[in-house]
Amino acid sequence: MKRRAIIAFAIVAFVVTGVFFWRGSTKSAAPDPLFDGKPASVWVELLVRRENSGARHAVQQLGEGAVPYLLPRLSRKDSVFNDLNLKLWPRLAHRLPASLRARWQRPILNKEARMSALEALRDMEPTPGAALLPLMQRLRDTDATIRLHSVIALGHIGPAARPAVPLLKPFLKSNHVHRVYTAQALWKINHDADEVLPVLEQGVQEQAPFRWSAAVFLGEMGPAAQHAIPLLEKTTTATDKEAASCALQALAQISPATSVPLLIRTLQDPEPAMRISAAVALGKIAPHARDAVPALIALLDDQATGRPVIMGYSGGPEPVSKAAAQALLLIDPAAAKAAAR
Repeated sequence: MKRRAIIAFAIVAFVVTGVFFWRGSTKSAAPDPLFDGKPASVWVELLVRRENSGARHAVQQLGEGAVPYLLPRLSRKDSVFNDLNLKLWPRLAHRLPASLRARWQRPILNKEARMSALEALRDMEPTPGAALLPLMQRLRDTDATIRLHSVIALGHIGPAARPAVPLLKPFLKSNHVHRVYTAQALWKINHDADEVLPVLEQGVQEQAPFRWSAAVFLGEMGPAAQHAIPLLEKTTTATDKEAASCALQALAQISPATSVPLLIRTLQDPEPAMRISAAVALGKIAPHARDAVPALIALLDDQATGRPVIMGYSGGPEPVSKAAAQALLLIDPAAAKAAAR
């Protein structure tokens, strides 16, 4: 008798929490914009459930039209009922009436729903302002990864996210990755170099998995990060080649003209990935890099391969010669054409 009561209670809890999730996953607002014949609400549901490989692209294409359907997922709270629903699903779904089971969906962890919605909002640049308050709430999330990506998304909102600054600043005293990404977010919101430079300069010196990101964010600051140039120059010789490569790119962004001699020297680095990184950086600052032409021509026969870490530069391992040729074409098309004969 006791066992039957427990099963009955479990089924009721299962149904109630499932209905709650289903109701919360819909939004009675018109119109529901379409992409590729499906409404935004459906694409968001597919995204959250990770049931369609094209859902992320569809939601990004929908942009603001998907936001009203993402925000409710962002606010999903952890609960014992959600946990119970997940545990009961494999055992009790087949006991539901056929009519209800036909419209039922596999439950998902609320934390996973929040993360999926958050990733979608984060990848919309700029992040829609309507997400400001929900993202601020997620800064107190129980999951550290969700807190981190909320920081990133708030930075993408830019100056309109100033109300979040008091909640962001405590993260500057957190672990390395939270400190560095919070500094980037605060820079995008406030553009206060005095506040974030010390954090990023410390970050680029620490032996940490995301050391490279501090260099990337210093580069994003451009000339405002001039004070960090000596540290970045030192980092280009670090054994951490991810950080070293990103430091090269940052120097080219911060001070294009003065970085050229160091970039030319790095074209002779023993590591192919570093030679490629230097060539890519020189190509990005082509108007300042004519002095690099002879050194780049010398690398056109360098078939060693590497895969440097460079933000915005994707692809697999490639020959040094390819990167050198591409940089040469950007810097001096005539020299590139002559060298190709």
